[in-house]
Amino acid sequence: MAASAPLSRHLGAEDSDQRSASASETLSRALGDIGRDVKSRTASDMSRRPSDGSQNGAGSVTPSLLRRSRGGFSSCGDAETMPRINFDTRSFVRERRNSEISNRYDNLQQIGSGGCGKIYIAKDRMFKDRSVCVKQILKPDDDNLEALRREVDCMKNLDHPSICRLFETYDQQRFMFFVIEYCEGGDLFDRFFEKGKLEETELAGIIRQVASAMKYAHGRGIAHRDLKPENVCFCSKDHTSNNHVKVIDWGYGKFFGQGRMKSNVGTSSYAAPEVFAPRKNDHGYTSTCDLWSLGVVAYVSLTGKQPFWGSTKEQLKRMKAEQFPLEGPAWDGVSQLAKDFIKALLKWQPAERLSADCVLSHPWLLANRAPAVDPSTLHEVFFNMEQFSRTPDFFSLCVASVARQVDHGSLRGIREVFCMLDSNGDGVLELDEVRAGFAEAFGSDSELLPNVSEMFSHLDLDGTGKITYTEFCASGLGEQGYTQEHVLWAAFKTFDIRDDGQISLEELQSVLSKTEVNQVWSESVCQEVAREVMDEFGGGDGNINFQDWLCLMRECVSRQPPYQSKFSRQESTESTPPAALLLPKSRSGTPCGCLSGLGACAIL
Repeated sequence: MAASAPLSRHLGAEDSDQRSASASETLSRALGDIGRDVKSRTASDMSRRPSDGSQNGAGSVTPSLLRRSRGGFSSCGDAETMPRINFDTRSFVRERRNSEISNRYDNLQQIGSGGCGKIYIAKDRMFKDRSVCVKQILKPDDDNLEALRREVDCMKNLDHPSICRLFETYDQQRFMFFVIEYCEGGDLFDRFFEKGKLEETELAGIIRQVASAMKYAHGRGIAHRDLKPENVCFCSKDHTSNNHVKVIDWGYGKFFGQGRMKSNVGTSSYAAPEVFAPRKNDHGYTSTCDLWSLGVVAYVSLTGKQPFWGSTKEQLKRMKAEQFPLEGPAWDGVSQLAKDFIKALLKWQPAERLSADCVLSHPWLLANRAPAVDPSTLHEVFFNMEQFSRTPDFFSLCVASVARQVDHGSLRGIREVFCMLDSNGDGVLELDEVRAGFAEAFGSDSELLPNVSEMFSHLDLDGTGKITYTEFCASGLGEQGYTQEHVLWAAFKTFDIRDDGQISLEELQSVLSKTEVNQVWSESVCQEVAREVMDEFGGGDGNINFQDWLCLMRECVSRQPPYQSKFSRQESTESTPPAALLLPKSRSGTPCGCLSGLGACAIL
């Protein structure tokens, strides 16, 4: 695949390398300043902060969001009266206007183009070793611009381990840019031509992931409508041990709600007959069109051939008769279960096709289940979940913003545990599923089980009674995952709405108000909370820069209450040491929990 000119040229940007060096120098200076601060701070710095949660010694009307845990208690153990907040992680997908995309992403290589625009691989300057996919689209006229907005809304609403993540968008002059998770392993079509016919065990695992993604999307009233091998991509080039896939390209995705769809869209050779050639007096079609496409994907992946061919009339005749080859050399070695699976999906009448639930419980998929999760990974994730359930609200919000911005490369073990717990494959976790997972890990008679319900309620950040994939990732990351500078930079940019390298009081208030689901906090409360954060961590200019942000995040880590997890393998009778003795300060002079500019954090 030939490399294209840098994206900055396509965007009309200049001096790309100079900007890249400047941005890297800015990040290095921020980290260097923190490192130098470490050497100059002493334990006496801690005396400058009031110990009662007030601001600058003055009493605060609102209990501190920085100290109030998800369980409703402050870090000192005092009961709080503030209503618990629930926040929506979808709001962390930033939609930027009049910002220069090449200020952050560079070293572009075009990998595709089509009617929708051009697709590039880009390097994220501020995120260590991360590449992203950038979809460049020429903005349509006003009549069609709404369809583009719907695609953004569709992807923001999809939070599933097998659906490609949208990180942010740029609305820039004549173009729109979608910054999307990059799947480096190529698509299912490429995999077939590289390896030839796929093994049933391998393919069943892939189909299970896609089926789960479809069940999740349909449960949220969204149909894909262009499911095909080219839109099923592998996260890794490792073909032997990592078959994690993601469904991409939701450009034809549609919010169908309780209604029916009528547009003839998608790729004809994979489209259901009711989409491919609507019948007279037809009232439209439903999301079952994706299940037909899933059957065609399985057929093509097993044999390398299409089930239907010929003219449109001939194809429709075969579709209606449900006639397609299941014998011959291409089918040698294919099990009867696989054939039954395909036949159950390629039904002319949509109502006769397997439902998404029945697809996931089909014997072919059950006979080829994913391998068990490594016990050490399971215990580590559960340990992190319990610790996270006791963190302050503001820290929970910040870590959730981190989790929404990291890609599959940082989440493999967490994803495996999530999929293990998600027994019905609907892409969210219910209490019974989490409890069953704990019982499997620690035994049905474990003393830990009675605590699972309370922990679950604290991890349910949006208050829906279920744990979403991003919520689970936030809880499972652990301090090593969310205290790395490049990861914190991604979270920082989520709060940096104006994309100017700093967070203002107004931006902080806006994030608090927009992420809060139940609106239990008044505008004045959001303002007071934002002011508390700004007073403690902002500079004299009234803004929070990246250095301040690092201090804020690590201070939140250091403020977590002393606690010995029930999930740790070794019980310790040693008391937690007092607050770290060498805490650097933010620009305002407040000590923070950062121990060095190299990524270490205070673990108290």
